[in-house]
Amino acid sequence: MSDALAAARAVVFAGYGTVFDSIGAVLRAEDALGDNAGALARLWQAKRFEYAWISTITGRRIELWEITGEALDHALAAAGFGKNPLLRARLMQGQLQAPPFPDIRPVLEALKRARSCQIGLLSNASATMLTAAVKAGGLYPLFDALISAEPTGLFKPAPEVYALAPARFGLAPAEIAYVSAHPWDVAGAAAAGLSAVWLNREGGRGEFAWAPAVATIATPEALPALLAGAAEAA
Repeated sequence: MSDALAAARAVVFAGYGTVFDSIGAVLRAEDALGDNAGALARLWQAKRFEYAWISTITGRRIELWEITGEALDHALAAAGFGKNPLLRARLMQGQLQAPPFPDIRPVLEALKRARSCQIGLLSNASATMLTAAVKAGGLYPLFDALISAEPTGLFKPAPEVYALAPARFGLAPAEIAYVSAHPWDVAGAAAAGLSAVWLNREGGRGEFAWAPAVATIATPEALPALLAGAAEAA
């Protein structure tokens, strides 16, 4: 348990891969993708992150929706599907309706009942993408704020994106408990001064010791108790 979490007054979650199962959304099209579904989903997700980072570094102003399409085109070609407009449209639509991980809703509901912290979502996705995914998953009433990187023209892990969360809630960065399943995202949040929590669902090895998480959890269900325990110990 980290003393840093005792100051948390808002809990902010990352989007795709943390709250929304972007890989699971691809697996819904397994009937069309066959045995390639899992590999294509992982490559698509990796390329989407990579293209966003490169766009930020090079100063390219572009929405995540366009990057999502570019990354999908690469993944489809790499998997041998070539140009297939109907399949492409189906997979893109699937990302707008990417299902929440089953373990997320109970945690959001528990945090909402506790009323001890505001709850937010911070994503590289555009406001349109973010709202569509939250509403499709039935999570809209559980968030106090949906925060898109879009106004900055940048993508995480740019510090300007993480700064949107404390600005939105009127808090200091350290008062934001930021939860992400991606080690690079955890490092970006920690470097920006947020109290980063690594959701390590897959039991991966820690990375980026220069910007560590204040806590690591294996499942989201551990989060409410972690926050409550930190508050009681303060």
